[in-house]
Amino acid sequence: MNLAIIGDVHGHLALMYAVLGRWQKETGRRIDLILQCGDMGSFLPTSQLDRATKRWSEQDPEELGFGEFAGDSVPPTLLDPRPLVVFIPGNHEDFVMLDEREKAARPDQSTYSVSNDGRIHALRSGRVWTFAMEGEAIRVAGISGIAREPHRKGRHPRYYLSEADALRLAQAGPGSVDILISHDGPSGLFGSDYRGMAGSDALRLVIEETSPKLAFFAHYDREGEWSIGTTRVVGMGKCGYVPSGSWPIASGGFAIVSWKRGSVSVERLASDWVVTATRFSWRRWGRPVRTKSGTMF
Repeated sequence: MNLAIIGDVHGHLALMYAVLGRWQKETGRRIDLILQCGDMGSFLPTSQLDRATKRWSEQDPEELGFGEFAGDSVPPTLLDPRPLVVFIPGNHEDFVMLDEREKAARPDQSTYSVSNDGRIHALRSGRVWTFAMEGEAIRVAGISGIAREPHRKGRHPRYYLSEADALRLAQAGPGSVDILISHDGPSGLFGSDYRGMAGSDALRLVIEETSPKLAFFAHYDREGEWSIGTTRVVGMGKCGYVPSGSWPIASGGFAIVSWKRGSVSVERLASDWVVTATRFSWRRWGRPVRTKSGTMF
């Protein structure tokens, strides 16, 4: 089973699908599931944007790209047929829309659809969801939001990490989670004053108590790997562009987890065709054309 792990997307779903589609074509290995670590940028055309998203979207309209994949007329991609995407909400989302979609789902569902075609789901914070395929089963859990910043007021409650969600998940104990995805990271990784943020003690507790094999986070746009007990903790970059020069694709936003009978490997997606691509050149990788029998290139 191959799982793609993606950092902050901020609406750049077309880019995400293109990069993963080319990886799939180059390697001949199928991507079975996409896990995204928050700041999906889940804004619809009718959404009220937060100030940061509004500012960045004026410079890069692709920041608002989620809407075209959430509606009825989804454009073809290099990854068609698209695998399921499951994301944990970050701190830049349409929380009103997420509230509505979550309330419409059954209480026993660990994920809920946020796209009309059902291919993009949000993971309920503090819940464990099982992905099963070909005799393999992976238990995925997530904690949404970021650690509370006392100097910022007027934020939607879902902007912040819920310590109650984290405590509930931690109480599940060892062996309950295989992969943890979160937006913020656990405390103790960067020191006490990296960008004024020190991570979350609650997230660290979850990792210490549940001992997942892998834990992925984003938010800081800082790549790195650490160990907390037996857990391999991976910091993800963003899926987007560096807004200067030729606007190259930002590095570090993509990783592939290969999972087979409990044997696990993690590889950063850093092929030449990724690290040399720009905002414009990736569109020449191939133009998908949708036909009655599927997608051709």
